[in-house]
Formats: sequence, structure tokens, C-alpha cells
Amino acid sequence: MNEPTQKGVRGFDLDIHLAFREPLEREVALELLRELEGYTAELYAPHHIPGAAVPSARVTGPLRSPQDVQRALEAWLPHATYIEAGLRGFLRSASGSTDWVPWRRNLVLTRGQVDQVRFEEGVKYILE
Repeated sequence: MNEPTQKGVRGFDLDIHLAFREPLEREVALELLRELEGYTAELYAPHHIPGAAVPSARVTGPLRSPQDVQRALEAWLPHATYIEAGLRGFLRSASGSTDWVPWRRNLVLTRGQVDQVRFEEGVKYILE
């Protein structure tokens, strides 16, 4: 007969994008991102060039400790031209695929204002 509808999950996850000052070797980029253990790190490098340097990266996952994330942002700033960070809305289907919701608002901060990153839902903090 009729199968029950499987519902997805809505929520907010930490979403950080880093643009490195200079493309980094894969191992160096991964070591730098280990500043935040337990999050998913995705390196953005050309897929068609094996061993290509990494110009940017993304870190995602449930926010556990805002203080730990702020410490990681501080550690990453010397290596980045800019960092975008915030709690981004998502819709995760029952099959596990994730659609990200557009940011509600952008807030641009100076590099010295990491302590102003408050992790409000839907707000993207841009450190440049």
C-alpha cells in the first residue's frame, strides 16, 4: 500500500570557507585544518591535476565549542586572505544528501575582530 513518507532534517551547522594566501600542499592544508578536530574538512583543488596545490578549503559540522572555533579562526588568519564562518541552515534529506540554505545576512569584520564572531544562525561572518 502506501509507504510512510521519510522526512529529512533541518538545522544549522558550522560552515567555514578559507581562502589561503598562497595555495598549500595537500598535507600542509590538512595539518592546518586539524586545528578543529572532529569536523569535516573539504579541500578545494583542481580534480584533474593529481597533487595540485590547495587554494581554499571548507570545514563543516555541528558547532560544539564556539571558543574552540574562534581559536582555530585566529590560528588560520595568518594563512588566509579571508575567512567566512557562521552557522548555516541546511535541509538534509532522508537519504542523507544536504542542501544548504542561503545566508540571511553577511557581517564583515576586520581580522582583529574574531571575538565578534557570535555564531548567530544564518549570519555569515567575513574576516578580511
